[in-house]
Amino acid sequence: MNIQRITIVGLGLIGGSLAKALRRTNPNFEIIGVDKDEENLKSALEDCTINQAYEHLDKAVIGSQVIFLCTPVQNIPNILGNLSTLVDSGTIITDVGSTKQEIMNIAKNVLPDSIYFIGGHPMAGTEHSGYAASIAHLFENAYYILTPPSDIPKDIVETLILLISSTGALPLIIDPITHDQKVGAISHLPHVVAAALVNTVNDLEDPQHSIQKLAAGGFKDITRIASSNPEMWRDISLSNKQQLIPLISSMIRNLYKFGLDLEKDEADIIAEFYKNAKAFRDQLPSISSLFLLSYYELYVDVEDKPGIIGQVTTILGNNNINIKNIRIINSREDEPGCLVLSLPDQQAQEKAEALLLSQDCHAYKR
Repeated sequence: MNIQRITIVGLGLIGGSLAKALRRTNPNFEIIGVDKDEENLKSALEDCTINQAYEHLDKAVIGSQVIFLCTPVQNIPNILGNLSTLVDSGTIITDVGSTKQEIMNIAKNVLPDSIYFIGGHPMAGTEHSGYAASIAHLFENAYYILTPPSDIPKDIVETLILLISSTGALPLIIDPITHDQKVGAISHLPHVVAAALVNTVNDLEDPQHSIQKLAAGGFKDITRIASSNPEMWRDISLSNKQQLIPLISSMIRNLYKFGLDLEKDEADIIAEFYKNAKAFRDQLPSISSLFLLSYYELYVDVEDKPGIIGQVTTILGNNNINIKNIRIINSREDEPGCLVLSLPDQQAQEKAEALLLSQDCHAYKR
């Protein structure tokens, strides 16, 4: 398929980032933006991310070969119903929703066979929302799940794979049920747990706001995702409740059993509880799993002074070592603050460690 015109419905964090990524890598595309927020449309026009802006679907989708639905999950069924009579035969429609089985069933029922719907879910995002938070490199090195129906032509799937790949993302094809089960466990459940933890701690707050003053480091790290868009996560939770409810029940059983072991002073069992969690968690950075990129972390303890991060990255950059990600841990209970560098392979990790050690930087693997 010769793609010339793309419509993106919803210019929030994901839709805006998708538009920016496609504009950067495919400058000749005609990108049409649809959004009810005039400010989002205005901003996207001003920075030349989109060519045309519309508040409604009808004129926005005429002649588009690919349509991305980047709206809240609960809006997609109505949009699909409207598109069934608006778009040409052969059009590819895809979404970016966090649940897939329900929307795939709806698309099958409302769209004619000549219009191709392929479910999509980029495994990327931040706790921020809106077009103002969108960035062109959001999808780089992130898995982008696609759930095509079994009867869809291979060349249609390949067209979307190539388009997604152009954003820097890594397309991964799986079936909708598996997607909802796995993503429910590694994404949806953590959001529930983070919100529950924050609400539990908030119940203990006093008029002097003592907890707010003390809460930092580990607590803020583990609950960061509780700052995500509440309406969006309401819709995701309801959409994937068939998978989420059993996961929540399993979480409750784990916590309940831990409480009983504490009450009985079962020291060995409690130690095993933490040991098993640590063993699984410690594998995540270095194994290739379904939803996590394989990468290697290097910890660097540095002084808190201007320019220190630049010094570290310059040393590695001058030696052609690509840093896939960098984060700063400011406060941890068990070790001092440091930089955490994510590197693409073990060779880069070992080379970076040696280089930094030679420059009197305290670098180490864990």
